[in-house]
Amino acid sequence: MVSHSAVSLLLLAFVPSCQGQGFLAQKSDMRVGDLQGMMGEVLGCGHGVSSDRMDKIRTSLTPLFRSLPQNKKGRLSAQVMRYAVRRYFSQEHAWIVKGFEAHAEHINTSGTSEDILQSKVPDYIRSALEDKYIHDGFALEDVVAMVAAVERLTLDQVVKDMENCFWLNDLSLGASMNQTQMMSVLSSYLIISMFDGARDKAKHQFDKTYINIRYPHWDETLLFLIDIASSDKYERKPSSNPFVESADFVFNDLIRMSVRVTEEFGPWSDHECHLMKDTLAQKDVHGSGRVKLADFYGKTKDGDWQFTEQTEYLRQLGVVDESSASLGPQVLIQNYITGLSNCITSAQYYSICCLNECDQIYQHLEAKLLASTATPNQIIEVVEQMQFGSNITDGLRAKLEMVARIHDGKVPVYGRLLAQWLHFTFPYECPYPFEAGTITPKSPSEWRLLMGQEADSVSEDEVNQVIEADKGFKPLSVDDALMSWTLKESLLDHSTESDQGMSRADQLRIFAQFSMILSSVAIILRMLGPYIYVTNDKDFSCKV
Repeated sequence: MVSHSAVSLLLLAFVPSCQGQGFLAQKSDMRVGDLQGMMGEVLGCGHGVSSDRMDKIRTSLTPLFRSLPQNKKGRLSAQVMRYAVRRYFSQEHAWIVKGFEAHAEHINTSGTSEDILQSKVPDYIRSALEDKYIHDGFALEDVVAMVAAVERLTLDQVVKDMENCFWLNDLSLGASMNQTQMMSVLSSYLIISMFDGARDKAKHQFDKTYINIRYPHWDETLLFLIDIASSDKYERKPSSNPFVESADFVFNDLIRMSVRVTEEFGPWSDHECHLMKDTLAQKDVHGSGRVKLADFYGKTKDGDWQFTEQTEYLRQLGVVDESSASLGPQVLIQNYITGLSNCITSAQYYSICCLNECDQIYQHLEAKLLASTATPNQIIEVVEQMQFGSNITDGLRAKLEMVARIHDGKVPVYGRLLAQWLHFTFPYECPYPFEAGTITPKSPSEWRLLMGQEADSVSEDEVNQVIEADKGFKPLSVDDALMSWTLKESLLDHSTESDQGMSRADQLRIFAQFSMILSSVAIILRMLGPYIYVTNDKDFSCKV
């Protein structure tokens, strides 16, 4: 049976407002698909997204929105909107949201309703909304609402997981907990939500007992949980009774803390990614941002294999540069670090992965350039002011000038060629952008499902073959990295149908589609009746 949560998220896209006139009864001159109006009303009527939260999202997105290429109405196309949402979750939470991946394809919505509404909700909503708002494009408030809707998905899952954690710890949802009990429940949440722990009581206790073996950084992670709990206690102190000394915690306190754990665990755990990067960088004697595949597979000083993905899987991820027959295969360090194989966990709607440090470089560019194109001198001036260590050689200056000549003197900030230039300028921060359609990244579980369990790690025979073959390749030099430079450009398509105008037939078609959707929603609403969400210490109910 389709869950209330899944159906309510579908309603984020299509339900009429909870107050006032419905969408189709609004002024005729309102643009088709006022996403912010539709979703904003629903988000404010039962979905617990506060105005402070919306303001925080808006503040983060505004510099990016102003710099992105826009249509004639100052709005974003569907492709540019996806990029904005992807960037937001990457730089804020280290999330890769399902349906918004850089290499994601449009889903096939021909499956069962339960498959669409549950396992593919973000992708389905994105695709459906894009179809409806493709004409005029997405305004800033539309993108803010889209981000808020996806974040709301995660909160729904947090509540479900926390309910399970109370059960796993033999606590009722109305129980009051002391500090020790609270930390036990919060630890349970991290284990089942971030480390895919068992949801059976006996197995969960086993996971808890031996978590240090499964996750060697658990002791440091406990400090992270303590910091979350301490910070939450401090922030709610002004609202507590100063005459009552109480250390009791209740369900909503744990919801609040677990939301912060979900949002902050990715950036906090990024130190593990830095350790991996430092290990690989030590093998990169020229600072090129790449190491030979043979060196990648090299044993540690203790004689153990540290990096164990199969070569073919590394190719699928977009980690291996094989552009030079004389140099042989090389592993692109930052591509590997930010690849799907190093994601910490994969939740229902997103994966927590290593932070893409290139996001910070783009943020610097956006803050200074305030435009989607710039001259080479403008870009170099901003880059030279950054705190990141850069290496703008004469060769790189010439490459940037070459990109500008292709585009009549201006470099597109969000094109593949600038991303490629940033990779060579910041080889340890910016991944190399492979040409569109040349890689098909898969998560480890997807790879095992496709290739079998034996494909989980490289065999010693394969490693020995790689090391033997490497003897026939010449050593890397400081200038060899640029051999993989290509002039293949790829730009975000920022135009929309409104730039050319829409025919009367298209308007009637869209009206007909909305009528059918609203009819379907009405049937679902009659089946579900009222629904309630609990968050932020209040009961939010919205009767439809």
